[in-house]
Amino acid sequence: MTAPKASLAVGAVPIQMPTMVAMLGLPMPESAPAPRIDMKMAAVLTPMVGQSWVPPKPPALMGKMASLSSLAALLPLTDIAALMQELQEMVSSLAENVQPVLSAAAYMPKKPMFNMVMAARMTLSMRAQGLCPMDLSGLDSTFAQAEGLPPAPGKFNATMGAVRGMGPIPKFALPIPMQTMAMTLASLGPLETIPTSLAMPPVSSTSFAGAAMALLAKLATLPPLPIDASKLLSELATLTDLAAIQAAFGEGAMTTAGVGKVQAMLNYMARLPLPPIPPLALGLQPKLDMLPPLPAVEAGARVASLNVQTFNQTMSLSPPRVPILTPLMALNALKNVLADILGVEPHSGCPVCMG
Repeated sequence: MTAPKASLAVGAVPIQMPTMVAMLGLPMPESAPAPRIDMKMAAVLTPMVGQSWVPPKPPALMGKMASLSSLAALLPLTDIAALMQELQEMVSSLAENVQPVLSAAAYMPKKPMFNMVMAARMTLSMRAQGLCPMDLSGLDSTFAQAEGLPPAPGKFNATMGAVRGMGPIPKFALPIPMQTMAMTLASLGPLETIPTSLAMPPVSSTSFAGAAMALLAKLATLPPLPIDASKLLSELATLTDLAAIQAAFGEGAMTTAGVGKVQAMLNYMARLPLPPIPPLALGLQPKLDMLPPLPAVEAGARVASLNVQTFNQTMSLSPPRVPILTPLMALNALKNVLADILGVEPHSGCPVCMG
């Protein structure tokens, strides 16, 4: 994770790459069509439409408690002294380990960097669906071999055959109100497993609302963190972009040889003849990518349906404003990127991983 060691002379992603992502999402000839995620979600949500227990939006108190639930694994929220010490260590470590990477990234040329990021994301999307463009273009088969992907020519030919012989594509199965319902329920999912570290009674308990209000009032007294949450989220996006480039093209992606290989792959893809596919197929994948995970929706539905009395009780409550909550959520998002993508915790210095 370092600044580029060569000029980022990378052109725009050709239309063939997003088209291939859409094609790879179609059912292959040798497999029975599986229900898409939107169809599965519609089957789950349809019986809920019109049910009184489905909240039109998350109650303010329940939404904040769901956020705290997702933070409890990262921070000791019920011990103010330990929490403040942990935050001070985390902020110091961010300045020491993460800021140098971000400072180097700030000098990257914007347009070529954008092209590099888009090339990486398209490559990862294609690879996740069984076809690596670096392998297809004959430039680098190591990524495909590492993930056990089928031979590129065979996968490509099977995809082309599926496209040429496909029938009508079912339209996106979720109307906008149902999409909103899915997002609302998913946001409540963390309430199903509120960690014991929060020392909270069950959501079904009549004392839950009072205990939740007391915890929020306690957290509301904390001083603001010496970080800008919006800036941190912007920096998080930069780290995520760098991680995507490294995941797609390897540690040498930002060297002269690495950049040249990426451009050669883009040139190959730009010359690749593809059969036309309906516009519906091209526009479907972005909608599917926006949907929350189905297990989160189902968890939120269980919480809402089993705790109607608590939800009704909290609907009219106005929880205290907790200024520290937004920075904490930003830190949690950064922690997830560092832990899940880069392999380090934000407070465990790793000069090898962080460059």
